[in-house]
Amino acid sequence: MKKYAISMAITATLLISCGGAKTTTAEADKFDYTVEQFADLQLLRYRVPGFEELSLQQKELVYYLTEAALQGRDILFDQNGKYNLRIRRMLEAVYTNYQGDKTTPDFKNMEIYLKRVWFSNGIHHHYGSEKFVPAFTQEFLKQAVLSIDAAKLPLAEGQTAAQLCNDVFPIIFDSKIMTKRVNQADGEDLVLTSACNYYDGVTQKEAEDFYASMKDPKDETPISYGLNSRLVKEDGKVQEKVWKVGGLYTQAIEKIVYWLKKAEGVAENDAQKAVISKLIAFYESGSLKDYDEYSILWVKDLNSRIDFVNGFTESYGDPLGMKASWESLVNFKDLEATHRTEVISSNAQWFEDHSPVDKQYKKEIVKGVSAKVITAAILAGDLYPATAIGINLPNANWIRAHHGSKSVTIGNITDATTRLLTVMVLMKNLFTTIPRSNVLISMGI
Repeated sequence: MKKYAISMAITATLLISCGGAKTTTAEADKFDYTVEQFADLQLLRYRVPGFEELSLQQKELVYYLTEAALQGRDILFDQNGKYNLRIRRMLEAVYTNYQGDKTTPDFKNMEIYLKRVWFSNGIHHHYGSEKFVPAFTQEFLKQAVLSIDAAKLPLAEGQTAAQLCNDVFPIIFDSKIMTKRVNQADGEDLVLTSACNYYDGVTQKEAEDFYASMKDPKDETPISYGLNSRLVKEDGKVQEKVWKVGGLYTQAIEKIVYWLKKAEGVAENDAQKAVISKLIAFYESGSLKDYDEYSILWVKDLNSRIDFVNGFTESYGDPLGMKASWESLVNFKDLEATHRTEVISSNAQWFEDHSPVDKQYKKEIVKGVSAKVITAAILAGDLYPATAIGINLPNANWIRAHHGSKSVTIGNITDATTRLLTVMVLMKNLFTTIPRSNVLISMGI
């Protein structure tokens, strides 16, 4: 995803609120966008205006695509770190089953830590990627874990609660272990020093050599090598473990495919049906050729009101920039706002011709710039809860050059963000000095 405009690391937990088809400004002003604040995070809610305008079939399609989106949550947790799921489930078990005093500083600080894990889809900061520092003690957590029913804990076969603590406590409490989810420091082995779970037992050089041997420099339509796999070394041999039905993450992917097949049955048109069908084929085969064909069909589907992203898309979480995190976005077109955007995008050639850059960098023919404003119905995976207010896909340069791309502004997320920023500006005007804010906003181009 080419994130553009204001990229929101806004720390927003985004909750759906479906109102009527038309919402007045006064009604919108009454909507409470803020939810909660903890650590360096400000949580926001967003509205989904226009949902009631959709036909029953379109609503059914949104529902099925939403169910497909929800199935990938644990994929992202695992991709972000091999211990994330066990740690999250252990903390959740303590949070819901602990019978001790829940008003103590240790328990309250564990609660904040768990919320940060939920928010960042793991034990590392969603933006800075550094590991969280717990403000509760090992002694408290061990006592809490041992005090609850072992059946509630994420124990491996034959494992005891004490052994679980021995396995995961160093990951949580030792500041020298898995310190960065994504390390980009010069002079270090970026694979071995990154906590993300895209590689196992291989060095940076082995990974780079493995993919260099597969690439053809003369191929003008290359697949996105390594996009949907974990690279591992087994019996001394470097090989890929592909994320697909029958491969890694098969339990989650099978559920995604189930709901996509439901969605296929209520597609708005043949073009949209072909998009969903090819995505299913990709999940079943794991073939990146299928993924490219899906991406091309997706770019060409411009007439459907409902649209979605579902799959292994972004490579920011991989220190080598190859392997993609799982994410999903289900949305529908904001017709009124899109019309305004289309007036601009339809004149893309004029803007290209008159842009203040050297002629050698200008395109003689601008292809396939499809811009629209969308309303997000749900975000999942690497788009949730921290999200962008706009996206531009697909990522493959040759597909963008030959077939175009979709550039979208997520209108209702922009609205929620704008209202928060307005409040912050008003606060700044009220106070000559403002203490360090608990709201973290990251802006970038």
